[in-house]
Amino acid sequence: MKSIKRYLTAALAASMLVATVSGCGGSAPASSTAVDATSSTSTTPAKMEEFISLGTSSSGGTFNTLGVAISQLWNDSSSFNKKTQFSAEITGGSSENCLRLNIGEIQMAFSSAASAYEASNGVGQFEGKKCDNIYAVGNLYPAIMQMPVLTSSGIKNMDDLAGKKINVGQAGSGSEAQTLSLLEVYGISLDSFTPQQLSHSNASDALIDEKLDGYINSGSLGQSHQMKALSSGKVSLASFGPSEKIEKLIATYPYYYKYTIPAGSYPNQDSDVETVATGTLLMVNGDISEELVYQATKSLVEGVEELAKTQQIASEIKLPSLLECSGIPLHPGAERYYKEIGAIK
Repeated sequence: MKSIKRYLTAALAASMLVATVSGCGGSAPASSTAVDATSSTSTTPAKMEEFISLGTSSSGGTFNTLGVAISQLWNDSSSFNKKTQFSAEITGGSSENCLRLNIGEIQMAFSSAASAYEASNGVGQFEGKKCDNIYAVGNLYPAIMQMPVLTSSGIKNMDDLAGKKINVGQAGSGSEAQTLSLLEVYGISLDSFTPQQLSHSNASDALIDEKLDGYINSGSLGQSHQMKALSSGKVSLASFGPSEKIEKLIATYPYYYKYTIPAGSYPNQDSDVETVATGTLLMVNGDISEELVYQATKSLVEGVEELAKTQQIASEIKLPSLLECSGIPLHPGAERYYKEIGAIK
């Protein structure tokens, strides 16, 4: 029998290739390339705050493009009096970002809530590598579990996958890792259906051509591959219920939370769809001063409208979801700002 744990272990191992360190106190990988040559690796607070490197992802990814825009927003802000230079740095993504952030090699970073939770608690792919010097600024936008399916397949929720051909995501991808862990909690064996490992775009095309019954993915609403699939008239969105299994998933992995995809989010979507989401966190090294993080949080929240002019995903940055940080403690500077505006007491 195929083992979900074996699949998941392989996926997580692949993602960790980007961060070959022996632990959170070890040396950082040499493969990352900085966008701005002024980035610093010093861990002394004064030097850390002269040049702030924001760890993102590969070039062109959502983390990277949003990171460049946020860095520019901060550089243009009068709040920092030009004493601090922010730059977006190309990295291997969430896992690498948590490891390097913890040792102060980068000072701020994006991370999936799943990776941040595992890093902060020293579990999963971070077992033996606990990162205890990383803090949250906020949850920027949700990564939503979604499942477009052929309407003719009869799939309404996760209990209907048996005997179907379902795409679980590319090998080593974040979507695959999340899908496999979710299936395990739901008690769904890979032997009960025919799993495929296509990219989201290829899965969408295969679904429209009726070569798949459905595909599971994690991401923001309105992704082009899903818009294309739902526009075909052959496809609908399945729920991630039943509700008791959603509750079990959240109890097992606290970085998930309930999410409702509103009716009309996609073409031909006439009703709400119940699912789960994880956060995309903006993280900061614990040695950064309260004042700098306060100003960065304030500038970000108050600059969302400006950011959204070029970064559509920035329109998702809003309260109260900013505070959905999956148990990762807020940095005192961020907490101070949220208390000031009455978001928390």
